[in-house]
Amino acid sequence: MGIQFDSKFDWLKNLRVQIAILTLVGWAIALSVDRTYVESYRNESDQIFTQQGMMQMVRNRGQNAALIILSIFETCLFGVGLAFFVAVGFRVFKIKNSMLRKRMIWCWCTISFFCMEWWPHSTTHFLILTTGHDPLRDYITMETTFHWTITFCSVVLGYFQYDLIKLMYEVAMMRLKMKEGREVDPLKQEWYKNFNYHGLVIGVIFFAIAVPIAFHYQPLEPTYVAYQKFFFVTFHLVNSAVLALGCTFAYVALRTILLLPPSPGKKVSIFSSIAITFLFVIQYPHPFFHTNTEPKMNNTVAIDFGVHIPIVLATGVLAFYQFRMLELATDEKSSLSVAAQMRRKSNSGGASSQGASNAGSSMKSAENNSGSFGASSIEESTSKNSSATDNLPIEMKKIGDDNVTIDIHG
Repeated sequence: MGIQFDSKFDWLKNLRVQIAILTLVGWAIALSVDRTYVESYRNESDQIFTQQGMMQMVRNRGQNAALIILSIFETCLFGVGLAFFVAVGFRVFKIKNSMLRKRMIWCWCTISFFCMEWWPHSTTHFLILTTGHDPLRDYITMETTFHWTITFCSVVLGYFQYDLIKLMYEVAMMRLKMKEGREVDPLKQEWYKNFNYHGLVIGVIFFAIAVPIAFHYQPLEPTYVAYQKFFFVTFHLVNSAVLALGCTFAYVALRTILLLPPSPGKKVSIFSSIAITFLFVIQYPHPFFHTNTEPKMNNTVAIDFGVHIPIVLATGVLAFYQFRMLELATDEKSSLSVAAQMRRKSNSGGASSQGASNAGSSMKSAENNSGSFGASSIEESTSKNSSATDNLPIEMKKIGDDNVTIDIHG
């Protein structure tokens, strides 16, 4: 699977090797362009600001060194995004499970764009001040072309992240139900125990608070023309909704993860959920940092390192997380694949709840043996025997209080 090579270059078939090599190539190209072509525009901006008497926007040596470090960091991330797009692109469409394939195609596109976007994003923030256009027009351009696309990527990743946590949650609840002999899933009990409703209430509260705060710190001015008023109102509503969505996601994901049994997959879910929550929440104050600060180079550098770099780091966490998911999705023996097969059969009515519980138990056993959620070394018997046992009758026997045996009759 992937790019084809001669036998003596078999090591190049490894996805991690491909990503590493392509990252170095993309990084070298992007850094070369940045230090030559883009740098010429930076020098031109220094001349323009000098002529306009805006010396506070002209780079000094310390600020220039900071921007060079930022360029190295962001062009490296650009290389990662390019490598992820090319190397993963040869594999993602070959995932056999349709549910996992759709998930990974979306995440593949999102992560690739997320990583490649930051270098031009940060550079545009710096150079757009030299266009001579109306600052409001520049602000609208940045919001619609960069900030909204980042928000969209966050929403996509948040959706699939929650869906993955929910997949683990469904398995955990089925196993606990078998053990307790009663319904233990809060989502299937009284409405006031359903934490999805709690999250909805939290989202409404945060949205109601965020909207007036946004208009307080960035009010509509009488001088704004019609299209500017439209975009400003839309920006405030969208950013407030994203903040509310982030708070809702944080609460629901936390409540879901707390009900999962201890496992490496639970730890991964915690870190990735924190990263996604941060990407949601930071989009609310992000525009204010650009519009409510004085046009000084110190402020530009501070925003880059105080806002953009943390977003880049969160993106890197998600990129690694999605890379691991891809490795697991392409391995039919992984517990991720087993869980996806279990959900597909459950949704299509092709498997009984007992069969689903059997798959869940197998997945849990594999998870404990492998050391990570859905690791690539799940018990071989699970994969080999799953298709052979799909159509066999299953008999469940309960022995004592906790022990459950499952007999499959051929």
